[in-house]
Amino acid sequence: MNGLERIVGRIAEDSRAQAEAILDEAAKEAAGIRADAEQKISDECARIKNKSKSDIDIIRERGEASADLLRRQTMLAGKQELIKETIAQARKRLSGLSDSEYTEFISALLKKHVPAENAVLYLNETDMKRLPKSVTEGFIAAAAKKGARVSLSEKPADIKNGFILDFGGIEENCTFDALIDQNIEALQDEVRSIIFS
Repeated sequence: MNGLERIVGRIAEDSRAQAEAILDEAAKEAAGIRADAEQKISDECARIKNKSKSDIDIIRERGEASADLLRRQTMLAGKQELIKETIAQARKRLSGLSDSEYTEFISALLKKHVPAENAVLYLNETDMKRLPKSVTEGFIAAAAKKGARVSLSEKPADIKNGFILDFGGIEENCTFDALIDQNIEALQDEVRSIIFS
């Protein structure tokens, strides 16, 4: 997951400028909401001229609180959209890795998922051709050191990227989308801390 976190981190850093633009836009929208609230307060004050000053203050506080709530809601929605977009960009970047970047990423992912029990490794047809044999052979050897026998399926898996480990009917899905989906909350927290800290 270290490589994925680095990619997400880079995307998040690239998104910082976009985050500032969204926050500026939210602030402008909040200012417009505040101006509308002030106008409503002014109209209400004219209508209740004969009421006491404390009543007017209560109305003003409510208007300001309402404007503040709308501003916070707008900013939160903007932040959530930016986080969602950043993770979508990470998915897209992972799909567009060069062969060497992809090989490096898959190698690291395989090292992280070396099984301690017998399994079958499934790759897609493209990866069966482009990954160097040393990558899969190293994975098989690492599993053997743990006492597990891993074989490479001759039949390609119907996946876009990554791999699947089959432990006799129980599968560990290590495709990029599955890994992102399995770790979505941690990734959202990571993106949030990078962009909005």
